[in-house]
Amino acid sequence: MKKIIFLDIDGVLQPTYSENRFDYVDDENISKLYKNLLKEKSIDYSIYDKYDVAAVYYDWNKEAVSELKRIIETTNAKIVISSDWRIFGDIQRLIDLFEIHNLGKYIIDITPNWDYEESENIKKHYEEKLINEDGSIGFITSRELEILEYMRNNNNEIEEYVAIDDLTIDKILKEHFVETSPYLTKEDADKCIKILNGIY
Repeated sequence: MKKIIFLDIDGVLQPTYSENRFDYVDDENISKLYKNLLKEKSIDYSIYDKYDVAAVYYDWNKEAVSELKRIIETTNAKIVISSDWRIFGDIQRLIDLFEIHNLGKYIIDITPNWDYEESENIKKHYEEKLINEDGSIGFITSRELEILEYMRNNNNEIEEYVAIDDLTIDKILKEHFVETSPYLTKEDADKCIKILNGIY
């Protein structure tokens, strides 16, 4: 049984206002960064998009990264990526990018990604839980559906879980959701730890 963090990236680790990466993506600076990371991590980051590598290195908030590490170390949780970052490459890319901050080993999976039609079909499984007081069907984001469906397919392996996101995805997730803005703070992390430890 695992404790799972469903993790968004933008607005959680990377504040939306942080764009330092654009100062370092010229050929000279990015080559230096690739060289330093190859020496430090033994990973060839030149195979990945330079803007992604620079974003992780220069734009991810240090406090947010530190708080994510604290959550993991305190609860022994693993990470399932729910962020849109999962769409632009395979899981190894995410593992390598997270390894820039020594977090790669904690990533175990990504949530599914569907088109609109598939999302609408999946939504039918949850309609009873989406009924409003007036009898109408409530709105649910595709992000929340993807997390719910991941849990449905892996339910026997999940002990506790928390979804960390800057989007409001609490229609069904409710107390298992922690909303961040502009990034993951100590207070947010404290909430996550309580949820993962079953205190909510």
